[in-house]
Amino acid sequence: MVNFSVIIPVHNVEGYLRQCLMSAVDQVVDGDEIIVVEDHSTDRSHDIAVELAEANPQIRILRPEANIGLGPARNLGMAEASGDYVLFLDSDDYYYPGALDAIRETCDTTDADLVIFDYERLYWNDRRSRNILARLFADRPDVLTLADDPELLKLLNVAWNKAYKREFLETTALTFPHGYYEDIPFTYPVMGLASSIAMLDRVCMAYRQRRGGSILRSSGERHFELIDQLERMFEIVAEHPELQPFTTDFWMRGGSHVLAVLAAGESRLPASRRADFFHKSAAVLGPTAPPMFELPMTDLGLKYRLVAMNNYPAFQALKVVNGQRIRARKLKKKFGPKLRAAANAAKRTRLNESSAVFTSLWNRPPSGNPLAIYRALSEHAPHIKGTWIISERFTDDVGSLPHVVAGSREARALCHSAKFFVNDVNFPNELVKRPGQLELQTQHGTPLKFMGLDLQAYPVAANKMSFGWLLKRVDRWDFNLSSNRYSTEVWRRAFPAVHDILEYGYPRNDALINPNHKVRDETRTRLGVPEGNLAVLYTPTHRDGVGQFDLGLDAAEFIERVGDNITLLIRGHYFYDPSDRVEGLVDTGRIIDVSDDVEIEPLYLAADVMICDYSSAMFDFANLGRPIVIYGYDWDEYRSQRGTYFDIMAEPPGAAVRTMDELVDVFTSKAYDSDDARERLARFQAIFCEFDDGRAAERVIKKFFLDDEPEPPKSLHGPRPALRTWELNRPG
Repeated sequence: MVNFSVIIPVHNVEGYLRQCLMSAVDQVVDGDEIIVVEDHSTDRSHDIAVELAEANPQIRILRPEANIGLGPARNLGMAEASGDYVLFLDSDDYYYPGALDAIRETCDTTDADLVIFDYERLYWNDRRSRNILARLFADRPDVLTLADDPELLKLLNVAWNKAYKREFLETTALTFPHGYYEDIPFTYPVMGLASSIAMLDRVCMAYRQRRGGSILRSSGERHFELIDQLERMFEIVAEHPELQPFTTDFWMRGGSHVLAVLAAGESRLPASRRADFFHKSAAVLGPTAPPMFELPMTDLGLKYRLVAMNNYPAFQALKVVNGQRIRARKLKKKFGPKLRAAANAAKRTRLNESSAVFTSLWNRPPSGNPLAIYRALSEHAPHIKGTWIISERFTDDVGSLPHVVAGSREARALCHSAKFFVNDVNFPNELVKRPGQLELQTQHGTPLKFMGLDLQAYPVAANKMSFGWLLKRVDRWDFNLSSNRYSTEVWRRAFPAVHDILEYGYPRNDALINPNHKVRDETRTRLGVPEGNLAVLYTPTHRDGVGQFDLGLDAAEFIERVGDNITLLIRGHYFYDPSDRVEGLVDTGRIIDVSDDVEIEPLYLAADVMICDYSSAMFDFANLGRPIVIYGYDWDEYRSQRGTYFDIMAEPPGAAVRTMDELVDVFTSKAYDSDDARERLARFQAIFCEFDDGRAAERVIKKFFLDDEPEPPKSLHGPRPALRTWELNRPG
């Protein structure tokens, strides 16, 4: 049985790397190796690779002295490879289960120099589309050569859809060049030099179509590197007589790459550089062009001829004729009356550089991270004047805070003129973001349950959400706040867009790190917690599809069984209306309904213990170092209906129980504060309270409002352990 060396170059893919690496780890066998070339990522990719390598000895990490780029990173991996066959895997893609077994079997049975396998494109909405040339895999002999079917060159020109016999690669001495389009001078010659090619008619991997697109779909000067790579390819052809029969085929593939860049317009090249790109391409393709009669007598063939002849005016004229109708439709859509009116209005109003818009939880009364940032402005940026957008039904709850009513003319005027926007959910779809305006997404909790695009497979939880509109809202973000590396990894994939993630901690937790001790006593007195009683805060989360608040436990029975010195504080989720059952229990005197308290931080300070199910409240409360009990009475059902990023019952912040009897026993035996519970809490803090050090609001204000670089946070806890129960199977 042959062995594999799977080479995975890594650079800035923290949202996808874990799934990529584990898709290989789960399929390798003894003798295989996974070579990760970590090319000096500026995100947390290196940390993730190290974490997984420590747990999986099959992974070996190589790190060059400095960033070297994709091609040289692959070369570094090849130089270290010892397997019988070499495979390349891009670090945002992943293998499907059973893929490596199928590839290995093909290698074993054919002993081919090259095994080509199929893939499918994976889009953000979880749509999957198999390679449109899948027919080329069907009904093939065990092995063939490129001479048997030159059409194989039309398959996607990439390194990662092939397994290469290592001895064959060493014989060819081919390597990847530096720069964009690095696959061209490697994969085309490899296919021509292979004495045997096996075609595996199986979809083996997911080729992720990230919303930001690949580097080849961006606009810029580096697309000129395509011309350099084509020149290298023709030099290799000249050096290998056995490649001469494929000169025309290689030329047409090279020409198709050039035409693709030109056809993409300004999404690839600035208009001012288009002619220069054409002429430089012609300088390479012209001298190497096949006889004109060998080119197809089609529109495509005509374009090939014009490039070979370096006739840019004729090429442009052809493009103009073909593109007039498309261009007219785009212009009409782009400059429609409504957008034109909005653009004109924007020109008439200057941005107010000292104005900030705040809102939280869909225009409810101020709370959470936005409120903590707003309060800190008076100390760190007093010239910034914040105004809240509040739903009309909550205007009586905001006191003297400056505010406007959501949807009002005043709110629209504020959003049109303000420089800064702060929210922990999202602003409405109709908000038109003007040039110069900045938006900060603070989030409203560390995520246990699936968020954003990860909800696509959970229709009840998604509640008819339009994910297309969600992405349009996410595209407005300039900054997204994170309180730990775990959250950063989640946000990258759940909200894929071009924005900066600020690993600053949560401003709302500053009050827990630097507590005002009077708040604890004042809150307990206000609530009526008897002196000396153990205050237990119960914070059940929202259940999707459930309209009425459900306690999930018999509070009266709990209080009766745990003894006289416990007071239960019950806080319902903000999605729910007041519960008659809770109001009835309050009459017992030992149960206090705190659902109407807008700010939860004083309740955290007042509580001695938290009972939580799956609410993000546990991640904040953990900063206090006080006991947390997970009551997961419906964990299996909840996880199957909502989806979660890890198993809270396996990695809890303290004692974890599923039944009322177990919950009562935890309190009567005081197991909630046992040595084991404390160890679990310390581990939980090291993972999830990582950036909360009491200065988060200050950092956010320096970066977002003052455009200054703050000092990074310092963890108040021990070394960060690895999370063991990551859920990697998520949509998109």
